[in-house]
Amino acid sequence: MKDNALTLLREMTANHAAEFHEGQLEAILQLVEEQSKLLVVQKTGWGKSAVYFIATKLLRLQGKGPTIIISPLIALMRNQVERAGELGLSVVSINSAQSEQENDEAKQLILSRQIDALIISPEQLANDELVENVLNHILSNIGLFVVDEAHCISDWGHDFRPDYRRIVRLLNRMPANIPILATTATATTRVITDINRQLGDDLQVIRGDLKRQSLYLQNMPSAGRSARMAWLAEYIPQLEGTGIVYVKTIRDGELLAEWLRYKGIHASFYNGNSNNELRIRLEDALLSNKLKVLVATSALGMGFDKPDLGFVIHFQLPGSIVEYYQQVGRAGRAIEHAYGVLMDGPESEKIQDYFINNAFPSEEEIEQVLTALEQSDGVKDYEIERLINLSVSRIRAVLKFLTVENPSPIYKDSRTKKYFRNEQNYSLPTEHIEHITAIKKREWNQLRAYHNATNCLMKELTFALDDPLTEDCGNCMNCTPNRQLLTEVSEDVVKEALEFSKYRYIKISPRKKFAISGAMAKNAFPHYGFPIKDSALQAAEGLALSSWRDGAWGDLVAHDKGVGHFSDDLLEPMVTMVKSMEFDEKPQWLTYIPSLRNPELVKSFAYRLAEKLGIPCREALVMVEKRPPQKTMQNSFRQSSNLDGVFTIDGKQGFRSPVLLLDDAVDSGWTFTVAAALLRRAGAVAVYPIALTSTSKQNQGE
Repeated sequence: MKDNALTLLREMTANHAAEFHEGQLEAILQLVEEQSKLLVVQKTGWGKSAVYFIATKLLRLQGKGPTIIISPLIALMRNQVERAGELGLSVVSINSAQSEQENDEAKQLILSRQIDALIISPEQLANDELVENVLNHILSNIGLFVVDEAHCISDWGHDFRPDYRRIVRLLNRMPANIPILATTATATTRVITDINRQLGDDLQVIRGDLKRQSLYLQNMPSAGRSARMAWLAEYIPQLEGTGIVYVKTIRDGELLAEWLRYKGIHASFYNGNSNNELRIRLEDALLSNKLKVLVATSALGMGFDKPDLGFVIHFQLPGSIVEYYQQVGRAGRAIEHAYGVLMDGPESEKIQDYFINNAFPSEEEIEQVLTALEQSDGVKDYEIERLINLSVSRIRAVLKFLTVENPSPIYKDSRTKKYFRNEQNYSLPTEHIEHITAIKKREWNQLRAYHNATNCLMKELTFALDDPLTEDCGNCMNCTPNRQLLTEVSEDVVKEALEFSKYRYIKISPRKKFAISGAMAKNAFPHYGFPIKDSALQAAEGLALSSWRDGAWGDLVAHDKGVGHFSDDLLEPMVTMVKSMEFDEKPQWLTYIPSLRNPELVKSFAYRLAEKLGIPCREALVMVEKRPPQKTMQNSFRQSSNLDGVFTIDGKQGFRSPVLLLDDAVDSGWTFTVAAALLRRAGAVAVYPIALTSTSKQNQGE
């Protein structure tokens, strides 16, 4: 058996001299010969996929059934299928990145028993049709069951994913003697205990050394955004090889990538909103050294493996030491030295508070969704917007949370895609959630303590991962201060970074529809009678000067709004922004969004701005009714319907010529959408929205 396994390893790697890493052969033999249940905790790059594919091949040669692999690593599935092909294995995958036709073809191969292994993403387990009509046909004949990135199954883990909860239900449908392999690169004792509880008490643990000898760890003093931007621009060109800069927000990711390109550094931005094709293209560009640096959110996460990655820099503090180890450990896997640099800024605390406080649905959110389902005869997720004041992202988070509860108080019809309330009584596990939230806060404080540590940084990391070192690493900034990178930056570059941030405008994209359907449009706009879509009522593309509290103009806007008057210091930046805009027809006048709460705030600035631009300011829009503030409306339906009938048009004004439409802030864009539609309906040939700041959560990165 050992010789067969080694032969397969060499076939898979196309390396006739290949040898197993420590623990690999042991894991394969325990799975194949002893039908064991294993949890393997090993550094990324150790070769976990080699273990389960070689074990699959050996089991198939014995006449055992196919392997099921649960993995969130959608971007790597195609690569894994190709690697398995080196062993003559027929492997298919089912995931959201594939077309419906590709997934249907995979299902047919499964049902006709023509596969050796199936790789499936965890969210697919929510598809009852797939589970009942496809997976159920092979569950009794499985040869091996694999849970990749197993820390996701534990809500103690740093990357808990609710869909992983469905795995336990799947296991309950399988024979008890099936070998199980769970793999992860990071799991504390608490997480291991929780995985044991869910996958079985007889789970054996194979744990490797987590020390990264090649990493030079360095923690930077806390600094403002512009100072950190300047440091990156000065020092990234001096670092060997290519690397990753991790950010916590989309706004910072876009800003940094643009800034680094502006400074002549080949950089791109990778985030969760990138489509699968773009993600693969960016990963390939980094792997082939076509990029110097890839700025990324945590979406560039599990499974990304570039053995010669030269540096990983964090622009803000991550959420925990476990998360930091997972990310910084991507550097220096197959080279003698690499840098791991941890930065901090004043925004880190606020960002982490947001993530911690929004990790679980609140009791009020749960109650709103359950009540909406009780009062309807089945409803799709986007239709719930009309019934309750929650954002669609929060509605979907609540629905996912409830569907994986066991027993669940709701169910989804796989044919109609509608959600229904069942008769199951339900109460939120408040005590459990509070306990986990408290642990997350302790982990955050532990990370902050690590950032200020004066002893060996690698020892601090491995101690937090329950794999304590007996001696100092000898490489980090505290062990060998002479190796650390300089922290000083040129004041001129800091000023340049600040100016760059000040004149990086936020695009205001026009809404092309008044609702997701004609029925929703009628419900949202009974007074105005807007159709689902009408390009003749659409605004043109506009710009916002800043993001709220962005360390540049956004700070001044926030201050001035607080005192109730926008200062003249904002006039020249706004004039510069307007002059930078591309107009099909140049605006001949300016109007503004009126307010009954603060009637002079925007009005005063509008008249001063119009004077600077050399065009008249006209009070074309009249607010006739005070409604709840738009910022209290949490979803698109509520935001749009809250504006229906609020404005009228002053019929004395002339509207034929193009107009600038000013507001102090833009968030969802609905106020601009409705006001522009009224102006267009009254005859304005073009309406160009402009705002002092954007308060949208996407632009703030939340």
